[in-house]
Parts: sequence; C-alpha cells; structure tokens
Amino acid sequence: MLSYLGPCLLALAPQVTPVAATSVQPTLAAQSATSDAPASASSMFGEPVIVHGRRITDDEIQRFLCASVGARDVDTIKFSILVGEELQKLTQQGASAEQLARYEVSDADLDARLERERSDFLLRYPTLDFAVEVGRAELSLDLFRERLRQTMRFDRVFRPENPLDWPEITKAIIAEQLGETWYDDERISYASRVRRLFEAQRNTLTEQGYGTLLDKLLAIDPRDSATLVAAVDEPDAVAALAALKAVGLGDVPADDPIAIDAVRGTILTALNTWAIVQSDHDEIAAALPPAAADAPKDTAAALERARSVMAIVNGQPIMIDAIWSRIAPFCTSDLVDEAKRFLAEVALLEHELAAKGTLLTPAQFREWWPSTSKQGRPSYSEYLSQHEMLSSQVLGFPSLSAFATYIRVQESYKRVIAADLARDELLAPTLPVINQIAGASRLSVEVLFVSAFDFPNNRWKSSGFPEARERALAIKSDLDMGAEWRPTLELYSEFWDPPMPESGNKPMQNFYFKGTFGDQPQTRNQLQGYIGDSDYRSFLFGAAVTDQIFFEQKMGSIDGPWRGPKGYYMARITGKTPPTRPLDLNEPKHREIVEYYYLKNSLAARALTLLREGITSGAVKGLTPPLGLAD
Repeated sequence: MLSYLGPCLLALAPQVTPVAATSVQPTLAAQSATSDAPASASSMFGEPVIVHGRRITDDEIQRFLCASVGARDVDTIKFSILVGEELQKLTQQGASAEQLARYEVSDADLDARLERERSDFLLRYPTLDFAVEVGRAELSLDLFRERLRQTMRFDRVFRPENPLDWPEITKAIIAEQLGETWYDDERISYASRVRRLFEAQRNTLTEQGYGTLLDKLLAIDPRDSATLVAAVDEPDAVAALAALKAVGLGDVPADDPIAIDAVRGTILTALNTWAIVQSDHDEIAAALPPAAADAPKDTAAALERARSVMAIVNGQPIMIDAIWSRIAPFCTSDLVDEAKRFLAEVALLEHELAAKGTLLTPAQFREWWPSTSKQGRPSYSEYLSQHEMLSSQVLGFPSLSAFATYIRVQESYKRVIAADLARDELLAPTLPVINQIAGASRLSVEVLFVSAFDFPNNRWKSSGFPEARERALAIKSDLDMGAEWRPTLELYSEFWDPPMPESGNKPMQNFYFKGTFGDQPQTRNQLQGYIGDSDYRSFLFGAAVTDQIFFEQKMGSIDGPWRGPKGYYMARITGKTPPTRPLDLNEPKHREIVEYYYLKNSLAARALTLLREGITSGAVKGLTPPLGLAD
C-alpha cells in the first residue's frame, strides 16, 4: 500500500516483527542495472552465484530486491497508474484543465504537509531525529517526499477533504465495504472539523466579512449534526473556507487517523482487487505488447523482453529501472546475500523437484493455490493479497512474491513426502516441540543482546559482527566467573526502545526493556519476534537463536552467545509453563497443524542440505555455507 508516515512513526516503539533491514551501509548494489552476462562474467552484486551450471542472474537478484526493499515504490507507482486512469475518465467526462489541476500536488503543498508531519512528530518525540526516523520507516527523506506526494495526490482524487467531493467510485466502495452509514459519518466529521477551524480563525473570518456566518455556525447545537452538515455545505461557508485557504489558514483539522486509514485502505484494496496485474515473469512476457515486426517472436525472446518489467498494471508496465533507481543505495550487503541465498535454495529445490516430476510451474501454481481457499474461489491476486500480514509480520518474508515462490516450492515438495506425512511414527517425535508452539507454552527468560547494528542511528556499526562477537564472548566470560546476571544485562544489553511519546497515545506493550521484556513470560512466537528470527530466516540459515533458547537451553542456566539476525544473544531461563492443550494426531485439525510444521521444517532442512552439499561438490558456486549459531 501507499506509505503514510503517521502510522509508521506512531508505532516506533515495538519493532518486534521481522522486517527487511533498510539501513545504509556500503552496498554492493548502488549502480544502475546492466544486462546479464554468461556465468563466467562479473556481477554487479559481487561474486556470481551459479547453481547446477545456471547463473542466478543480476536481473533475478534485482527483481527480488525491488519486490522487497522497493515494495512501497512498486505500490506507489501502481496506484499512481490507477490515479492517472481516474483522471483520464474525468477528462473524457469533460473536466477542464483547471479542474484537473486541483488534483496535482505542488512543491509548496508538499513542503507544507511535510512540515506538519515533522512538527507533529517532534511534538511526540522531541529527542529523536526526524530524518533518521523517516529513514527507518521509509528508507530516506527524499523517498518519503515522493511517496507522500503520491499519497496526497491519491487522496485528492479518491478521498477529497469534503466527502461531498468524493467520486462515485469511492462512495460505492465505502458503502459496500464499510457500510451505508460511513459516508454520513464522514460528512458529520468534516462539518465538525470545519467549525473547529472557523472558531480558531474567528478574527480573520470576522475581518473578511464572515462574522454573521461564524455566529450562525457556532450557535448550532453540536448534537444537531444534520443542521451543522447543511450549514457547512452552504455557499457562504464554502466561500469562507476558500478565503482562509487563500491566506494559508485553511487547513481543516485532520480526521481521526484510524478513520483515514480505514477509508484509504479500503479504497486501495478495492482498486488493487479490480486492477489487472501481471507480476510473474511468464505472465509479464505473455501480457507485453507485440514486439516490433522484425523482432524475434519465440518464447525465449518474450521472456528476455520481460526481464526489464517489474509488473504490468492494467496494461501499463512498471519498469524495474524505475524502482531500482530509488532503492539501489539501500540494498545493503546483508540484503543482497539473503536474496542470493533464497534464489539459490529455490533453484536447488526446483532442480530436485523437477527431476522427481512434482514441481509446479508458476502458471500451475496460480491455478492451484486459490483453489485451497476456504472462502470461495478468489483470484490469484486476491488470494495472494490475503496473505500479506501472514507472510510479512508472522513468517518474516520480505515480499509477497518471495512468499508465493516459497509456497509454490513447499507444495511441490509436499507431494514428494506425502507418504511421510501419513506416517504417525514420523510425526510423533515432532509433537513435543510443536505442542509448545501451538499450545502457547511460555518461557520466563531474559536475553542480553550485543548488537552489530546501531539502532538509534539506523545503520550497521562499522565493525559489525566481529566486534559484537568479541564483546559478547568477553561478557560471557565475566558471567562464567561469577558476574551477576541482571546488573550485567542492564549495563551491556543493546536492545533499543525509542523514547515514550510525550503527547498522544502511549504504547504500553512490546517494549524490549533491555531484554527483560517487561518481566513477562514469552511464547515461542513472541520471543521469536523480539529476537528478529522468522520462518524466512530459518529457511535461509537454519537453526534459530529463538529455538535454541526455547527448546534446547536448560532451566536455570545462562547460555550463549549465539549469532542471530543483528548481533549476538545470551539468555537466562528461570521458568517454563507447559502448553495449554497438547495436540492429538487423531484430531483432524491438530493433525493438520503437525503436518504443516513437519512439512515446513523438512523443507528448510532439505534446502540447507542441498545448499551445503552443492557448495561442497561444486554444484553451487559463489556462496558460503550458512554460519552456525556459535560462529
């Protein structure tokens, strides 16, 4: 979706869901795209990665990063296309150039809005640096400006300030998705906020000859919403608001952020559902306009032409270069390494699954996956969008496209081990672990974190992991020689919580508290979120710090350090509660849970085995084996 700074920055404190790092450190990718060369040629991303003789091309890595680091930019361009289509409709309906101009966002409008965002932010977080925090949420201030411009433009077209100006498509979407009364509530909210503005600008309005109007508005009982709405819609009130805007005093107080997000999100979801979007490589190749008369017409030529296109929205291509030019400086070496590993592991699995005859092609997957929906038969795009929260916030995948690729390979692999999934003797040994996860077993634990990342400044430390490892080993040595745990944690643990906001709502949960987590017992998934582990990282790198602590560490012990997502971790365990209800393989729903975990873990183990064996045998070149937790 189009980004919006408010929700991003109001949720500063608990950054416990796994997300792709967007910090700036020396990159391997900060250059323009180049065409791919043979396997022996150099790569813009460092050493080329080759799997069974086929190179993971720069285009593939670039596309992966554009879908993850550049996800917001892809959506920004996508919805800019939809805005353009709506403006084209208005033009066809006879809108004048002057009427169309009101939908554009000038630099002055953008600067004023950005200043309001900055002022509101500093009012809540006076000790934080606005540019740094914008960079944490939006990569950079420049990118945020562009996204904010597009958000403002989108709102002017689909969600104008006055609900009376909403286009029919917006009214229809809101009525269908949020209910018939929502539009009326929006009109009441707008009228109330206009009256608040007029009251605040009493002197200016009186000087401009609107004193009588002001007295009339202020005399209306606030509970008489119908009269207030009608009064604000009168020509005199419209003229008074225009007069205030003309002198820079006409900013109507903002609506409730929750209401704004609800309306904007509902409109975006509907437009996204209705749009015809091709995003897989083969889809793009098939949807591209015909090649020139003298150009090759074969499938290989079509796929070659598709390499430069990120997606096609209602027939309009989004070019990879348009995304890459924005995000290249932020594609840090760790993100490039993750992209290479994911693509290599997928290639290894696809090679093996193709040989076994179970590999689903992207086209077959797009046909099959929506059929598994338990609520009708949505389109592939609709079904993929329904997994957005699961894929990113729960499983930690960097993009929906990466998640879809993973599910395609997972289903293909499931068909290989279908017989194993039916054998109780293979599933039963996994029950002790799965019971603790599904049954919400809780661990009383504190974690001391030695960071390779500079969280307050949102960048990697220059010495990174080597220096963090050295410090972690020294701290563990002190603990082994008798240093007290809690004072050591308070002194050295580098979990970062931003300051509590000084105004407005104050978040009351999900703070790190140096790694004590508010002295609250943690489920495995809660601890995973705090540490930054995820299913995605387990697929790439194997054993996770979270699982080492939750399932392997002994009660009452202090153990570690272990290498994790952003540094090294040590833990002390003081207690554990059992799962609330153990799983039973004879219950269908329970068995489905167990089969899922068995499948997921088996796939991750197989991928890492193939990677390690491939590196050893030379079938995989350009990658090193994943580091262990103790490295």
